[in-house]
Amino acid sequence: MTALVAAGVLLLGGCGQTDGTEGPGGGARGETGAGGGQRIPSELVGSWSTDSSFNFDPTVFSFYEDGFFTQEVGASRAAGRYEVKNGTLLTLPEGGEPKAYAWRLGEGGCLYLDDVKHCPYS
Repeated sequence: MTALVAAGVLLLGGCGQTDGTEGPGGGARGETGAGGGQRIPSELVGSWSTDSSFNFDPTVFSFYEDGFFTQEVGASRAAGRYEVKNGTLLTLPEGGEPKAYAWRLGEGGCLYLDDVKHCPYS
């Protein structure tokens, strides 16, 4: 009996893991976004990075289908929810100030946030 319980726990241990397309909330593809029921544009979902130079670390934004995002700059990391309405992307970091960006996709499939270029990051 103990072996069966242990086997069940091991099998269920992987439940709830994501395939990299979900944020900390684990929402499913096609769900509505954070606040206001806005849908998350599929072309926004993914990770995006600025170019780096000798003066600064690249900024990496990751936007998830469930309305969560992360922002990493060097060793600093912010996380929270985001909302999209028309051409505006609003980040709502936990414990931080909201920030609104004008967003669009442009040349080479890169994401522009307030005209700062972020290209697909892998």
